[in-house]
Amino acid sequence: MGSSITWLDHDGAARDRSLRLLSFFKAPESRDELGIGSVRDAISDQLFPGTSTIHTRLRYFFFIPWLYIEIEAKGTTASRFPAAGREAEIRLMTYLDKNEPSDAWGITGRRSRSELKRLPSSVYWAALGNWGFRTHSGSQQQHFAIAERLKTTKTVRSKRIEIEYESGEQQGLWHPELKKLTPKGFPENAQLALTRLESEFLLDRWSRSHSDSLLTWLAVNSSPQDNFKEVNAIWEHPKFADFPDRYKTLLKHCRRFDALIQGAARLYNLQLARLEQREDLIKKHGDALIEWENSEVHLLEGWSLAEFWISVGENGYMVPIRTQDFVTRWFALVMEKRSGFGSYRPALDLIERRERELKGGRSRFSNKAARASWGGEAGLNRLNFRWSIAQSMLGEWREGMKRK
Repeated sequence: MGSSITWLDHDGAARDRSLRLLSFFKAPESRDELGIGSVRDAISDQLFPGTSTIHTRLRYFFFIPWLYIEIEAKGTTASRFPAAGREAEIRLMTYLDKNEPSDAWGITGRRSRSELKRLPSSVYWAALGNWGFRTHSGSQQQHFAIAERLKTTKTVRSKRIEIEYESGEQQGLWHPELKKLTPKGFPENAQLALTRLESEFLLDRWSRSHSDSLLTWLAVNSSPQDNFKEVNAIWEHPKFADFPDRYKTLLKHCRRFDALIQGAARLYNLQLARLEQREDLIKKHGDALIEWENSEVHLLEGWSLAEFWISVGENGYMVPIRTQDFVTRWFALVMEKRSGFGSYRPALDLIERRERELKGGRSRFSNKAARASWGGEAGLNRLNFRWSIAQSMLGEWREGMKRK
């Protein structure tokens, strides 16, 4: 029987984390094989709050409210709302497919269309609250119920409902500017490019919701000539020296953490290559491990892991103790050995124990069927802490600011 996930009525952020997890299962070469995703996400949420690896284009942050505002205005009941929302989103995709025929990457659900299980609204829901587009912190199901009650209370106002939803009735469920920004002819004429007014609204939301984030700092301190996509890693940004001290410190930690985990990932793949008796892959991953030892281990000299954990936890994000323990043990072994990890038994044992701890009976070290899905390499992507997503968003935002 295939595995499945049933959505519970939790907050949008919890759903967003689950969607990110599912996205990794669909991209085997970028999966979090050694369970350091909680560290990566804790840092990413500080740098670029509200962003997610499952986001595509910024204008979906406007599409969803515009669709929902229209549905809410019709007095749609909570039970009918999910179907009405789905129908509206599928129609939107049809119009986008017609109006943006060359932009396959930017249109969520272009291929799946009516069979799509992950609607744009679920993908962007957490961020819509995080950035202050919606005025309540509830889940989508809670939103449907509140919308129905608010519509009802326009004619029947009980004291209990007045108290419970007073601010919602005064402000609506969405930021009041969103309705004003709705373009004429939407959704029939929907396109992915932001207007200047939309970019200005985004900057206002970033500034008010996350005034001290690096995302906001980069937008505020950018110029029309900036090309965000030219920067491969955020710690290589040309304005790094001008970043707020907090983020300069955090990003120095990030560079070292990326180097540390890269070594563990290379050793993991080398171990699997040996189990499969793949001489070509043994050489490939063995050489890559030696290259890491020669070019990156020196970056870890003088690094305070204690200070790193303090920086990671500054936004209140708790990293599991077992994850902290694995990272700490791996760092200690690297500092103790510094080279020759391909045959260093304590390091080999640590990597295998960690993977077994995470996957149990599905561990690739004990389950040949699970190892068959390996494909020759896994978990080797460099950590960029959602910089690639922020790059794309900032680039779109800047293009919108250039328009009249």
